[in-house]
Amino acid sequence: MIYQLGDEATIKDFEDANLGGHYTQHNHALFLNDANGVPFTTSYIEATGDFWADLESNMAAEQRARTVYEHLMNQTDDPDVLAPLAFLRQREVIHYMRFKELRDYYLEKYKKNN
Repeated sequence: MIYQLGDEATIKDFEDANLGGHYTQHNHALFLNDANGVPFTTSYIEATGDFWADLESNMAAEQRARTVYEHLMNQTDDPDVLAPLAFLRQREVIHYMRFKELRDYYLEKYKKNN
């Protein structure tokens, strides 16, 4: 979707969007970085080996992803952009619900106190 939105962008379009440096280094290619230009890294993917901590962390990650999709949706009224974002947002909601069901199941099974 991001590639499709920018595949016909001109150099001036990139510069006007403060992405001149991106164009210089990557042309129209996708380069995975966050909104501040920080490159993607797996350094932030966490696993502690503690089932409960990892499950709660996964649930929180799904909620954070949902929030990002909602923020992106707030920035456009283009139905061709909103449709896939809505799908991705709903996918995060479903993932969260499944993790919560798993958490609730094991909390009941082991009578675990948070």
